Amino acid sequence: MKKFGVLLFISVLGIFTIVQNPSHGIVVTANSVNNNTVKTYTASMPYANYLKFYIIDAERVKLTFKHMNEESEKNYIRNLTKEEKQDYKYVKKIQQLIDKGAWGEVLYKYPNFYPALVQYYNNCVEKNLYEEALRTMDKIRMADRNYQIFSKNTINNELGTLYIKNKQYQKALEVYKLYENSADDSVYSSMAQCYYGLGDYQNALYYLGKICNKKYEDNELVYTVYLEKNDIKNAHKAAMTLNNQKYNFENLMRIQKTSQNDTDKLKYAYQARNTTMNEADIDMVNKIIADLEQKKLDKQLSTLKMFVKAPNWEYFRNQLPENITAAELCQKQDEFFRTANQYLIRYDGQQLTNAFYSLNQDYMNYVLAKKEQYYKEKQAEAEQAMLEMQAQQQYINEQLIQQQRMQNYIRMQRIQNLGNHAYYSNPLMYDPFW
Repeated sequence: MKKFGVLLFISVLGIFTIVQNPSHGIVVTANSVNNNTVKTYTASMPYANYLKFYIIDAERVKLTFKHMNEESEKNYIRNLTKEEKQDYKYVKKIQQLIDKGAWGEVLYKYPNFYPALVQYYNNCVEKNLYEEALRTMDKIRMADRNYQIFSKNTINNELGTLYIKNKQYQKALEVYKLYENSADDSVYSSMAQCYYGLGDYQNALYYLGKICNKKYEDNELVYTVYLEKNDIKNAHKAAMTLNNQKYNFENLMRIQKTSQNDTDKLKYAYQARNTTMNEADIDMVNKIIADLEQKKLDKQLSTLKMFVKAPNWEYFRNQLPENITAAELCQKQDEFFRTANQYLIRYDGQQLTNAFYSLNQDYMNYVLAKKEQYYKEKQAEAEQAMLEMQAQQQYINEQLIQQQRMQNYIRMQRIQNLGNHAYYSNPLMYDPFW
């Protein structure tokens, strides 16, 4: 009578049983393991003699080899038949190559080993090699034409995703339309992506509208479609929705871009700048803020009856050297416009002219000070580089001198050895019986 070892595991993900059966290898049955349904292999499946050593993920095209420690493996092999032991040895040999990532050797030597094809497919997807993944998927489908290992729905889901990744949107649509009548949100989302890729924005919005619970990526697509259609009002609404889901620099800049007035554009630009530490982002948004602040300042000055020369931040910004940090630049820019606006409120006439002259002079002095600091830093760097070069040259010279001394020493030793050899090689001088 054959023996069965049964282990019961209880986890937060559900209850599942592992049955160790000598004639069928390790079988896992469950409703949910790691949120994925695990399929039990049957002897009628293609490649069943190999698949019994793997766990089949029924929701994805994925196989996982049952690695065991040395003791568990010995106990497991002891209960296998002779043929099963040969199969296990063969599978483990190939799996060791797979685990090392030796795909060239695996695919050349074992081109029809089904578990290798599935694992290679997942490797391609993980590395964004979608064209190769699509070619491999064709081989997987041909190897199991009756969908005994992975269901047709699972294969089609993978195919649709691959077609989208390869920008073959029409082929992807043909797959997803098979499920349109009984579709869930994910199918509608994928169809919307396809129509967007084909440039059919109307149908893209139609299927996005059919999604009951839009994910963040769906709302991103809504925003992008409206922006492509130049429907700024609806794009702004979508940007607000995105920002409610994720308050970050990118979404605040989306709102800033689609805002209808300069006051809102300026407000969201400041908010966006406060959410990032990336200097490239800060530099980009600083330019937007400077343009809007300067525009507002010029507009206020245009209402004055007398001529007043407006302070211009860009004039000073363009003269600043590259050693100024993003944080300092933000501080000085904000200080410049804040001071200019305060002067507009506080002064008029000649007093305003004098105040702006003082502001311009202060910032010209600031620019000159930063330039002087920059030149001193560069001079110090040049001097340090010169000292390092001199030290390096001195080290090289010392090594050459040492090398020359060593060569001279070796030469003298050779001369001495030759002299000694010549003396003792004379038998008249060396033979003690002479």
